[in-house]
Amino acid sequence: MLSDFDLEGKNKVQKAAYYLKNYGVGYTGKKALRKLGVPISQESEYMTFLRRVSPSKAELNVQRKSGLEGRFHFTVVLEQGEENRSMDWKKQTVLPVSVMKLKEGKTAEDILNKAKGDYLVFSGKGAVPRENFLYEICIAAELGADLIYTDEDNARGKKRFRPFFKPDASLEFLLNFQYLGRIFVIKKELFGKIVEKTKGELTVSGDDWYDIAIQSFLLAGQIRHIPKALFSNEMDGEGTGFVRGTGEKQGDALRHYLRTEGLKGNVKSSDVPGFFHVEYELKEEPLVSIIIPNKDHTDDLKLCLDSLKDKESYENYEVIIAENNSEDKATFDYYEKIQREDERIHVVTFQGGFNYSAINNFAVEHALGEIFLFLNNDTEFTDGNALKEMVSSVLKPGVGACGAMLYYGDNTIQHAGVIIGMGGFAAHALWSLRDRDETYYPFSLCEREVSAVTGACLMVRRKVYEEVGGMGEDFAVALNDVDFCMKICEKGYKILFNPYAKLYHYESKSRGYEDTEEKQKRFQKEINRFQEKWEKEIQAGDKYYNPNLTLHRADYSMDI
Repeated sequence: MLSDFDLEGKNKVQKAAYYLKNYGVGYTGKKALRKLGVPISQESEYMTFLRRVSPSKAELNVQRKSGLEGRFHFTVVLEQGEENRSMDWKKQTVLPVSVMKLKEGKTAEDILNKAKGDYLVFSGKGAVPRENFLYEICIAAELGADLIYTDEDNARGKKRFRPFFKPDASLEFLLNFQYLGRIFVIKKELFGKIVEKTKGELTVSGDDWYDIAIQSFLLAGQIRHIPKALFSNEMDGEGTGFVRGTGEKQGDALRHYLRTEGLKGNVKSSDVPGFFHVEYELKEEPLVSIIIPNKDHTDDLKLCLDSLKDKESYENYEVIIAENNSEDKATFDYYEKIQREDERIHVVTFQGGFNYSAINNFAVEHALGEIFLFLNNDTEFTDGNALKEMVSSVLKPGVGACGAMLYYGDNTIQHAGVIIGMGGFAAHALWSLRDRDETYYPFSLCEREVSAVTGACLMVRRKVYEEVGGMGEDFAVALNDVDFCMKICEKGYKILFNPYAKLYHYESKSRGYEDTEEKQKRFQKEINRFQEKWEKEIQAGDKYYNPNLTLHRADYSMDI
């Protein structure tokens, strides 16, 4: 299975043939028109998608007779000022529904005491549910869900646009902004536990339900995500962008989280309004063993080491350079020089042909740190926070490994996490795109769970590395990092992508995976091995990548 990543260096005829085969005439024609400068509306493409997936009137009538009527009773809590939304909820295909209009001074205890039935539906400012919202919620409720959320979009009149296709449950994602959206559903029993835990401190208005969302995530036994846009954010004026809250109470919800969980840290606003980042206080700075395989290319290695020494504020590290078959005498002279000048740097020699996994496994035997950072020699640290950010991420409870935001020299994205199944096996999210293009919000901005990260900059705790048996040496060149991450996930650990840890990675955009027939055959063998080993996981789909999104492109666009 090809993907858009394979088109670098192809001519126009080859590209056209690829798009016709994989996307059809309609998509190929639109892409050609865009290339010619003819504007093609993304809104019209999304409306076409909705016509294909939305229930018809006949299907809505079937839902009304489905037998789910009365199975659950819902209390809809309307945010103050949204009293006119009552009728939207009375038109649902599944009833009964009680509506509670939130007034000034109401507390979480008041909501709990007055709520009827089984579930609370929190409905915020400008949020309009689709008629089948509660029908879909009932199906999730039948499975025992405590917390249920859905995808969403924006709307102006009958026109719907800018869908937000969300990942499955992702606490780290939620700690950047309120990604559940302005409508979500909580079991009344769970809400009672939240009220008891927070002891009168739970915010119930003015923060887009952010406080409630975070506390729900922490206590829910089962979280269900429905990958359908079941409500819309009603837009005024000309607004078309990504909807999120921007008030000060958003930050207060995160500070409340730190208090309830006994954590120390600072809540900082992103340079993009509405997004936040928690800088956690490290109790200590554990030794990090930075492992860098190297063969000649001392200019690259020097840039990497100089940027580490000159720019990084985190100082408790050692560097292990895994020498592998260098031929230039200047390389060995450089090794001697840097070891004399910095006692933290050590060179070890791996005997044998290039095998990325074997080289790193060998270097680990010489490492003293409780944390390993596997790092390519063609990387450059850009500021003083990358190591601290990654250490902070990897030390979070339940986390096994983490990766950084990597940029090409032109400041486009080289790596923002790995998506399993893309291109038929795995590929980098947001590859070759811009991190401050709103088209790619929120994924380019947020620390979040991912299924894998690149080995070009991969941090892992020693305990986790040893538990999974290190890197698989049957993957000599390609996919060894993804296989390693998959083994970590298999053990129940999370993997994080942290965009606040930033490095350059000077890998050539146009080099392709391999440049000879022999290398291409070897690469294909490793793809086949990966697909066979992880077939079940690939078929199931990446839980942090919405099934409505394409597996052909890295831009989080729809599968149309």
